[in-house]
Amino acid sequence: MKNFYSEINKVTLTFSDIATNKDGMEYIKIYFERPSKNGFDFLESTLPSLNLKSSFGFNQEELQKLLHYASINSFLIWEIARENEQAVK
Repeated sequence: MKNFYSEINKVTLTFSDIATNKDGMEYIKIYFERPSKNGFDFLESTLPSLNLKSSFGFNQEELQKLLHYASINSFLIWEIARENEQAVK
C-alpha cells in the first residue's frame, strides 16, 4: 500500500506499509516522484537504511536533498506507518 506523506516543489513522497526482510528486520519503502515531460522522475529507497534502490530524472544534488529530507522525516514516517498498522488490527 502507498501512503501519502508530503508534496514539496511538485515532488511527492509516499511510503509503503512496514514490511519485514528475510533477516527479520523491519523496513519501509519510500518513493519520491515528480511529473516530467517524459512521464515521471522518481527515486526509490528504504528506511531505515536510505540505500538508493533506483532512480530516474533527478540529478545527484537532488537525490542527496531528497534522501536528507527522508532522513529528517523518517521518525514521522515510521510513526504514521505504525499507527496505520495498529488501525488495521
